[in-house]
Amino acid sequence: MTKNTDPVDAANKASTNSNDRLLPLLHEDRSHYRGSFNPPIYRSSTFNQSSLAQYASPEASIPPNYIYGRVNNPTTRVFEEMMAEIEHGEDAVAFASGMGAITASLLAFLRHGAHVLVVDHVYHPVEVFFENMTEPMALTVETFKPGADLAPLIRPNTRIIYAESPTSKYFEMLDLPAISRVARANGVITIADNTWATPLYQQPLDLGIDISLHSVTKYINGHSDMMGGVAITSRELMKTLRPMAINLGATPSPEDMYLAIRGLRTLPIRMAQHMQSGLAIAHWLQAQPLVESVQHPGLPTSPHYALWQAQMSGCSSLFAVTLRAAAEGGAEAFAQGLRLFGIAPSWGGFESLITPVSAKANEPATFRLSIGLEPTDAIIADLAQALARYGAFVNT
Repeated sequence: MTKNTDPVDAANKASTNSNDRLLPLLHEDRSHYRGSFNPPIYRSSTFNQSSLAQYASPEASIPPNYIYGRVNNPTTRVFEEMMAEIEHGEDAVAFASGMGAITASLLAFLRHGAHVLVVDHVYHPVEVFFENMTEPMALTVETFKPGADLAPLIRPNTRIIYAESPTSKYFEMLDLPAISRVARANGVITIADNTWATPLYQQPLDLGIDISLHSVTKYINGHSDMMGGVAITSRELMKTLRPMAINLGATPSPEDMYLAIRGLRTLPIRMAQHMQSGLAIAHWLQAQPLVESVQHPGLPTSPHYALWQAQMSGCSSLFAVTLRAAAEGGAEAFAQGLRLFGIAPSWGGFESLITPVSAKANEPATFRLSIGLEPTDAIIADLAQALARYGAFVNT
């Protein structure tokens, strides 16, 4: 990334950098589409086999062969191949949710009695997963701070390093090449959630990470009308990961995979707009007297800015803002006073959303903002009037 942080210039440069990933999103192999520009939706739970020998063959379930819907589906396979290509992976497996991708990737490589390193401030359902699995699997789960040297934390039984860059709550960047070097030197599997950046703006596999994960529900789909997840990795690791995915049964529907493919086709254009609006609004918020801080790695004031420049070619529009402490009712007045923002837990769609991170009375309130595709000036005007409401609760 350039050090110029003008939102329009940054979005244009990011779009240019992602051009090499645009063609696979628009021109996949259509030889089996019978002239259609889009893949058919194969609504089938089972697939007829040409012979008993074909039915019994180990190749029966390996594309371009299909045998049972829980194992694979032709529509789903189109999406997996597109994701593997744009993420620079060798193979991909899709799931019914982002958490399905996370759970399968962890369970595929965890072992009883294993030690796991997990970044602090990780996605809350991941924390819940480890809480639920610690006792049954006798796991030792250790968190690490972004920027920590992981070499001294490695143990003989360390199996997995789980990372997010940036982190879900406070948008802290992790040095993925440094993590991968330590992991590979010790035979440890690395998993990184890449949902925030999308494959357009960060490629964890190129940085040495073993498995890259996405919640397809977010930017990849972009329309808030489906659920999905995907894991991208090497062919070798997929030999372990895909059987776990099949056994867990978190299989996506072909209809949802069709919607994911549709979303991929407009991903570069949508992400350029998300980036431009997100940076402009983050800069504007920084200048507001009621704002204590803005947590966005693409801002020059962020302590993670240099690492963001080194690892990413762009950024999304999800970030956090911390407001000055207000009396009881202030946080509610701010969130409910917004006219263009829904109050919801997800992000990455066309609509702007707000989610409370910490909103206790008489303490600084932190909100996560997902900036949608509404006009930037309209979003800023909406935030301005909501901040004015909030100001009535702030003791000056």
